[in-house]
This record gives sequence, C-alpha cells and structure tokens, in this order.
Amino acid sequence: MVIKREKAIALCRVSTKGQLLDGNLEPQTESVNKAAGLLNVELAKIWALAVSSRKGKNLQRKDLLEMLEYCKRYRSVKYLIVDEVDRFMRSIKEYYWWKVEFERVGVQIRFAIHPLVDPEEDRAVFDELIDIYRAEQSNNERIKKTPEKMMAKIRAGYFPSNPHTGYKISDIPGLHVPDEPNWSALRNAFKAMIAGECDISEGLKRATSDGLRTKNYGPKAVGGKKIDMYRWKYLMTDDYYCGTVRLADWPEVNPNGLHQPMITPEEHTVLVALVKNKGKCFIVNRNNPDFLLSNETECADCVLSNAPYPRLVGYWQNNGKAKGYKRYRRYRCRSCNLGVRQEALHQGLTGELAQLTLTQLQKEKLKEHLRRVWSAYETERIERARIALGKAQILKDQKANAMDSYLAEQDPSMKTDIKEKVEAIKADIIEAEKAAAEAQNFERDFSEFIDFAFDLMDNLDTEWWQQDKATMRLYKHILFPAGIQLTQEKKVYIPQISVIYSYGNEKQPPKEAEVTKVEGPVGLGHVPRPRNFAIANQLASEDSLANSHRLFSPTTPFGVS
Repeated sequence: MVIKREKAIALCRVSTKGQLLDGNLEPQTESVNKAAGLLNVELAKIWALAVSSRKGKNLQRKDLLEMLEYCKRYRSVKYLIVDEVDRFMRSIKEYYWWKVEFERVGVQIRFAIHPLVDPEEDRAVFDELIDIYRAEQSNNERIKKTPEKMMAKIRAGYFPSNPHTGYKISDIPGLHVPDEPNWSALRNAFKAMIAGECDISEGLKRATSDGLRTKNYGPKAVGGKKIDMYRWKYLMTDDYYCGTVRLADWPEVNPNGLHQPMITPEEHTVLVALVKNKGKCFIVNRNNPDFLLSNETECADCVLSNAPYPRLVGYWQNNGKAKGYKRYRRYRCRSCNLGVRQEALHQGLTGELAQLTLTQLQKEKLKEHLRRVWSAYETERIERARIALGKAQILKDQKANAMDSYLAEQDPSMKTDIKEKVEAIKADIIEAEKAAAEAQNFERDFSEFIDFAFDLMDNLDTEWWQQDKATMRLYKHILFPAGIQLTQEKKVYIPQISVIYSYGNEKQPPKEAEVTKVEGPVGLGHVPRPRNFAIANQLASEDSLANSHRLFSPTTPFGVS
C-alpha cells in the first residue's frame, strides 16, 4: 500500500524587478526547499515573483489569489511555506485576513526560519504577532522616508529616476543631460509637428530617420530599438520635455527642472492637443518665435505659377554628424522646396527695410493728412471732455449740499454718515476731473502719435524684428500689400510698397498710361500691372492712408483707443 505524502506550496517574493534580476530569490528558494524536507512534505509548486506587499494592496494580490485557488483544488496541500514574515506581506490586518482564508481550506502558514514550530503554541502566536508588527513598521518607515527624500530632490529640480528618452545621466545624480543624436532627433520632430509641417506619423518617421532609438536600463537591457506609435504619443504628452519634474502620482511637481528642456510649456500644450484631437492630423502654430517669417514670405516663382502652397516655412536642419553635431535654422518653400538659410533671408529683408525712409516734405504732407483723420477723433474726445466736466460740476454741487446738511445736522450719528458721503463725492470729483483732463490733451497725444509713427517708419529695419507675429503681419499688410517674396537667386523682393512711402512726391504717372507690362526683377520675367496707373495709384493711396493709423495703434500707448 502506497501512502501519499502531504504536499506544500511556497512563496518566494521580492518587491522590485531590480531585486529579481539581482538574484535575491535564490536564497529564498533554497530555504523553502529545506523547510519542506524538515516537514517531510512534497513541495508541489513555488510562486517566485516580484510584487509589492505595500499596505492596502494585498487583498487583490494576484499571487495570493492563485495560491488560494490552487489549495482549494488540491486538498492534499497542507502548508504554505514562506521564508520570513515580511516575505509574505507587511500589513497586520491583511496578514491575519489571509491566514484565516488559507486555514479555511486546511492550509497552515509555516516560515522557513523555524518550520517545525507549531503556530498554535502561545509563544509562537506572540512571536508571529511581533514579527508582522515589525514588518509593518519597517514598511511604514520606508514609505515615509523614501518619498520625502525623493520629493526633496524634485523640489530642487532633480529627477530621481532613470533618464527619459533623449537624455542620459550626468556626473551629478538626478541631473540629466541631452543624449545625442536622440535629443536633437526628438526635438526636431516635436518642433516640426508644433509648426504644422507634419502630422504625428510623419513626425515619428522624421525622428526615426534622424537616429531616434530606445535606451533601456538594467543588467539585461538592450537598446537600439525603434520607437513605436504608442510610445511616441506617450513621449509627446510627457511634460518632462518642457522642463517639468514629477514622479508618478506624487503631489510634488516642479515646473522648473534643472535639465535642459526641448520645448516650451506652450509648445507642449500643442503636442498634447495633437494627441487628443483625433479628428485633426495636426494643429498649425504660426507663432513660432524661432522662425518669424514662417508663412509670411512667399516663393516668387511659385506665386507667378499659381502653385498651391508658395509660402516659406521654417525648420531646423542638422549636419547629420554624431560628433561635431550642429543645427541650422532654414526656410523652404512648401511647393518647390527652394531653401534658404535664416540669416540670409532676414538680412535680405533688413536691407530692403533700411532703404525705406521719409523725406521731410513727405513727413509734413503725411502729417497734414493724418491731422484730418485725427480731427474726427478729436470731435469725439471733445464730447467726452464736456460730459466729464459737467459730471464734475454736478458732484461739486452735491458736495456743497452735503456740507450744508452736515453743518445743520444735530445728530452725531447722521453727521458721520454725511461725512462718509462727502468723502465718496470727493473721490468721484477727482476721477471726473482726471478724465476731463485726459480727454482734453488733444495736441499732446497727436504729437506723441506722430513722433512715434515717424520714428517707426524711419527705423523699420530694426523695429520690424522687435514686434510679435500679429503686429508684424499687420505691418506687412499695410506697407507691403503684395507681400514679401524670395526669388530663385535667394534675393528678397517686395513687389509693391505702400503709397505711404511715396506720399507727397511731385511726380505722378500719366493719367492714361497704356502700359500693360513692366520688367520685373531678375528671374521673375514680366509682371502684370494695371493699365490705368492713375486709378491704381488713387486706390492704393486711399486704402493705405485710410488704414495708416492701424499700423501704429496696436503697439503704442498713444494710439487711438
């Protein structure tokens, strides 16, 4: 007759995958096997894994649920062997909950450090309680101290974990530095998507072609793999790349990390929107400060040939070298790919702007014209001044009446109320008189406006580059109605300059000039022009001068409100 031996199962647990890779499970495995021999049982199965036993997470632990189901299925299992108490878990309540659950199916928990001790003995019960209490306190101390140290690093701007894609560790713990070519490949793709040059898929292709690869960590890590779309979208939404330092769901967040950011927080918002807006391929951002003339300059040949996308867009270009890595700002035509270095295009436009000046005679005549425009505005301000002065006089009358009431009143409490009312009226009088004075400063405001406007016109080559994108676009619309173009010889060409710069000239074109074509710049051939120059000049003059005040008012406090 064959006597069946009782069986046991075992648990060997570490907290992290790093501990698992370091071989910390082998000693536990030897210990539980030795304990099974002392108990004279067959070790049917061992659960060896990396799983956290943090308090509050043990009731749904996958390994414990599997072991419990195994014991229910195989009733010959009588023992669950664990190396030590803290290898089972570190929570008093959850420990005893699971102990009861296993006892309900006829399984005792035994520890490999003393497997033959009967857990029902008084001394064993006490020792078990002390062991699990120490395990919980040790875990509580670890939970409290470790995050506090790591959050202190975050507050200082360091990132207390592995570097993100595109970065590598430096000599200073927690301070990550760019890892080329990953860093530039990732940044260039981000910038291209932000500027609207490509969608998410094309951005990933660009980054991959520029050398972007994964970089893993650990003893068995293998780098050099391509980034997949899932990972790519995750990188796009990671605010680490705009300078923010955070870790998991911890409350400590530092938006000013010490690592070098790839993009600005505003640009990060665009990338997040790209990922979340499934219905859109990409969001166009025409306000990239790195490329002020992006979408503001056109290719002259493509304009003449009516190409669908003649505008120039900015982009970053690298020399493709791992060592001596360099990056350049360039513009290219979206239709014919005509390219030009940023400094060449900007210097060319600056040279054209430097030639635009006003003579003293032109200034006098232009000032006379603007004075007529300003007079309409003065009429409105005169009315505002009259109303403000009338309001001030009414308030003064109210003040006088209140003072009379104050002198005649015998009740002290009423005198206090009247005094407060007088003080309020005084404040209103000051405001009304201030408004009247401001509304009456007609000539001062006009002089300041003219001085600012003429200074801007005379120094447009420097003032142009100090404006934001919206103001620059307004300048271009009024001063250069036909836009700014780039020829095939990579020269800046302005087809039409506002009549503001020719206002007051004595020479006028013939009224009925029968000229149908004029010779354009080199490479442009013949450019069509209106048959009647007099009508064209009149229309241009009326449009430019009527809108000239719009050129200055958005950027100066002296403009028309």
